[in-house]
Amino acid sequence: MSSSKLKNIREFINSPLHQERALHIKRAILLSEKIYWRRKDLWLTQSELAKRADTTQRIISEIEEGVYTPKSGIGDQLYDKLSLALEIDRDYITSDKIDRKTFELFAYLWKKLEWKWDIMQFMKLPYFIDLKSVKDLGFQITNLEYIRYTFWPFDKKIYSYRWLFEGNQYEITFSYIEDFIPEIESIISKLPIEDGEQLKLLSYKTPPMQAIKATLWGSEHIGERLNLAV
Repeated sequence: MSSSKLKNIREFINSPLHQERALHIKRAILLSEKIYWRRKDLWLTQSELAKRADTTQRIISEIEEGVYTPKSGIGDQLYDKLSLALEIDRDYITSDKIDRKTFELFAYLWKKLEWKWDIMQFMKLPYFIDLKSVKDLGFQITNLEYIRYTFWPFDKKIYSYRWLFEGNQYEITFSYIEDFIPEIESIISKLPIEDGEQLKLLSYKTPPMQAIKATLWGSEHIGERLNLAV
């Protein structure tokens, strides 16, 4: 391929039009996964969900296929109806910060801890799981970005997930994490999962935190994203 063609391709990829389109496709896929699997959690057919949400089976099908693209977008009214029909907070559907795989992991951990845990556990357990996953599999299980924070590796997206579980218990179909459950169990069996303070201290002994010489109460590399692959 000629250098001029490569230049044109790069310019197109970096163009606002392409970036906007790519973002739209990403959001459509994210939404389709969340709607599809939440419907499966409740053992609903598309027609049953459509009836609950006061819409049509065609629209549900198009949303799940990632091809529902009305000019005005899905719209707040349909989002509200879908969240009620799917018995889930509206943020599960609308927030780009929430993906299905991470939601499943939190649901699994939450149930494992009998629905009782604090913010330390909420943040630390996925960190240790992702750390081992990157080492063994080459990728994270969650969509979290771990930032060097004053007390621990942290991602503000944690609050979006935590909000979903405040006072709520969900029956979940573990589709995305099903194959990883033995690995997850192996990891958390070696951790003091009921002790958030100990999890915090252990996080400082992990390679990503040691690589930046992070110390408890210290400010080394504050705000930087941790490299889980070190």
